[in-house]
Amino acid sequence: MPFLDSQTGVAQNNCYIWMEKRHRGPGLAAGQMYTYPARCWRKKRRLHPPIDPQLRLCELRLEAELMSKRETPPAEATALEALIRGDALLDKRNSSSKEEETLLEIQRVLEAEENGDGFRDDDELEVETPKRKQRNKGRGRGSSRKKTETVTGDDQDKPYVCDICGKRYKNRPGLSYHYTHTHLAEEEGEEEREPEIPQSPPENKTQNHKLQKGPDSGVIANDYCDFCLGDSGSNRKTGQAEELVSCSDCGRSGHPTCLQFTENMMAAVRTYQWQCIECKSCSLCGTSENDDQLLFCDDCDRGYHMYCLKPPMTQPPE
Repeated sequence: MPFLDSQTGVAQNNCYIWMEKRHRGPGLAAGQMYTYPARCWRKKRRLHPPIDPQLRLCELRLEAELMSKRETPPAEATALEALIRGDALLDKRNSSSKEEETLLEIQRVLEAEENGDGFRDDDELEVETPKRKQRNKGRGRGSSRKKTETVTGDDQDKPYVCDICGKRYKNRPGLSYHYTHTHLAEEEGEEEREPEIPQSPPENKTQNHKLQKGPDSGVIANDYCDFCLGDSGSNRKTGQAEELVSCSDCGRSGHPTCLQFTENMMAAVRTYQWQCIECKSCSLCGTSENDDQLLFCDDCDRGYHMYCLKPPMTQPPE
């Protein structure tokens, strides 16, 4: 077994300079205390290099010619004896080629063992590193790279995620508004709803809502609440009639109670074109860009960019 030299850090092979106590002998010359038996130098046994196959074939041809000259059949020999001699010569050639292949194979094995002794010890000292499994080159379902890049971009742009529906927002006020006016209203409606046979909801739901326009290109407001699925005649949460508030951009409607509107909000939404959370834009600049800078008023539910206010705000209020 090799050992690491403490001075050089090189793996040294084992040697015979170290003797044991049982090898000691009395000193033979003056000044000698002990003597140790000498060891004969050993050389690793190696086979001769392989013979060129072409030279081997030439030797076989010469041997065949000599054999044919020595064993020339007499004139009275029959054709059967000639065939037998030819078969014997062919068998001899096959056996000689097999012996040659066997010799080469033995030489390869011995050389591999001798060469592998040095490398085997070095391999034991190396730290085994796990190898990665090769992945299949076949395509997966769809373009996974594009999907991953898209999800990563959305995560960076909209870090605030709703735990219930998974919808993303760029700022915390937008997420709070969504949670308050969507999920809290639904939870309260489920608690107050009496066990009754549910009616079939309208075909146009909130998620699959399509913008409907009238003949004069005006938006047609829905006649049902997107939260409790009731109409202006009955609120399924309270069981009372309540006027619907409709979005001026997409036409979605909702009861003020389902939207968690205060009395000031209910009075204010009648004075301007109200927008739902999905269509909300800044009331000062009229754009919905930079929604991470968009704030919502607690009294009138209008939206304002922080940089559009006077004086502008740098941080949203708590």
